[in-house]
Amino acid sequence: MPRRFNTILRSVLLGSRWGIAPFCLGLIAALVIVMAQFVRELIHVVGAFTELGDADLIIAVLKLVDLVLIANLVVMIIAAGVEIFLPTATHHPEDASSDTADIAALKPKLFASISAIAAIDLLESFINVAPADKTSILVEVAMLLAFVLSGVLLAWMERIESQGH
Repeated sequence: MPRRFNTILRSVLLGSRWGIAPFCLGLIAALVIVMAQFVRELIHVVGAFTELGDADLIIAVLKLVDLVLIANLVVMIIAAGVEIFLPTATHHPEDASSDTADIAALKPKLFASISAIAAIDLLESFINVAPADKTSILVEVAMLLAFVLSGVLLAWMERIESQGH
């Protein structure tokens, strides 16, 4: 009886990871929306290229780069979600450490992407510093520094943990 219960419990627990699938599908829809926004911005930049000044062109390119970084962030999260509910052939459901290692490797990349997105938003504010609220720029600088510090601390903790094993 306990063996049969363990088999059923194992099947239910492993099957529950499919609960992440709707989230991944939603992120795919979000990726399509980001792609549509990128195309819309690109068409706008190409169409208005002759009228754009230097600062406006830089801001337009930064918006495109920002959208690309957001798309990369979404793709990384989708890939991590897919890895959870559809492990590759080299991973075995019994081997939880391989999934953990992939997620652990993803965390610094996520922090790097979020920090880059925050840095681009801050750069856009610096270029348009005249109409921008100085307090909001200080808040953006503080947020960027918090993201960078969090990423550095996370990488440091990962390094300490890997040296311990």
